[in-house]
Amino acid sequence: MPLAPDREMDMTTDLAVRYAGKPLLRLLDAYVLDALGALDERTARANEEMAPKIIAALNVSASTWQQAIEASMEMPPSSAQELRVKWEQYVHEALAAGVTPDVLAWTHKMVDVRFDQD
Repeated sequence: MPLAPDREMDMTTDLAVRYAGKPLLRLLDAYVLDALGALDERTARANEEMAPKIIAALNVSASTWQQAIEASMEMPPSSAQELRVKWEQYVHEALAAGVTPDVLAWTHKMVDVRFDQD
């Protein structure tokens, strides 16, 4: 179900503020969303196309942008699977409590807590 137009504008503004001057934060959010199968097609395609530049910018040895994030943040290769398990646990707990899980809010919180983002 699409968001109301005013909420879509608020999300865009919120994301613009979140990512202002923080390109790595955008990639970390994308990494988590990708691991959860929730990354939008446009961002996924852009990151695939930009993979060589992302790898070079992060100065790591990697074949994909996801591997570049893992290497630059010293994350184990099992990180994506671990994120999926944590998300599934959260969804189960949220639904049991009568709360609708929000993948974007959960992603932001996970990244902010794990990587101490502002």
